[in-house]
Amino acid sequence: MMPGHIVRFAIAIVAFAILARLPVGLDPALQFDAALAIIWGFGILSLVLLTGYAGQVSLCQATFAGVAAYGAGMTVASMHGGYLLGIVIGVLAATVLGVIVGLPALRLHGITLAIVTLGIALVFDKYVFQDHIFDWFTGGTGGWQVTQASLLGIPVDSSTHLLTAYDVMLALFCLVAVLMVNLHQSGAGRRFRAIRDSELAASTMGVNLTRYKLLAFAISAGIAGLGGSFYPLIAGSVSPQPFWVFTSLQLAAVGVLMGVRYVPAAALGGLFMAVVPDVLTRYGHGTFMNRFNYEISYDWFQLAVGVLLVLQLILLPDGVWGDIRGKALRAWDLVHMKPREEVRPA
Repeated sequence: MMPGHIVRFAIAIVAFAILARLPVGLDPALQFDAALAIIWGFGILSLVLLTGYAGQVSLCQATFAGVAAYGAGMTVASMHGGYLLGIVIGVLAATVLGVIVGLPALRLHGITLAIVTLGIALVFDKYVFQDHIFDWFTGGTGGWQVTQASLLGIPVDSSTHLLTAYDVMLALFCLVAVLMVNLHQSGAGRRFRAIRDSELAASTMGVNLTRYKLLAFAISAGIAGLGGSFYPLIAGSVSPQPFWVFTSLQLAAVGVLMGVRYVPAAALGGLFMAVVPDVLTRYGHGTFMNRFNYEISYDWFQLAVGVLLVLQLILLPDGVWGDIRGKALRAWDLVHMKPREEVRPA
């Protein structure tokens, strides 16, 4: 039998080969949705580590992504650096902010920690991202414009090379996803889960709560920042709207809805967040049976997320992917038990 990490990398390569072909031939708007789905997928993936693995609550993941987006945009548009440098600076900025946000987690947990992180998201949303004092970082009202960019000499700007940017982001997402699964099986992953299950018990067993809580926030913010740093690349500019406080709430809600303990749920959640609102905008108005006019706005998406979240907590407490995974494992067990049952003597 092949080692587990080799199997995971093989699955990631197959997934990349399939997903890389999906947006080909679609109109630019749907190609943008596909790229945006990966950005939100990174945001939910960061919650899988922070909440699903380590049991910490954060309602400011979009803030991490926004800081990285502005950091990358500033590096390229103002400092005239390469986009690879912009990604590095954006991820580092998000990681540092993650450590700062993680400091209250050393003494807080549950609803109190959620309120603190929500307050941080509100401060960045209403003040840092929009106040003129921070124009040096945000580029002012118009934000940073990124019209031409390349990675290692490969053009990846949004104007004519959006699919190339999508392929780069997808490759990084698959790589980070595999590393996340490997982390889950490692000693650090076991310590994260010990903290999630019981901080007191973990401390008694010798787990350094300070180190691993801050590490969880730092890695989580870095993952969210990695996705956010690509936003100026695919959108051509960066503005506060995609990273406002409600986006953080949506990331948390959709993460729980899809299954916050599972890495593949991040891909499902990112696709849901990017595609469904666009579908509602495109096809949410018209005439039914040539008699009844209907108009479905973006507000219906927010309502749908709330209703689905309530139903999921009642019917699928482990999330959509958790339910799919559970049924698949039960079916697999039944298939492998059937031959043994057939040869069992009467």
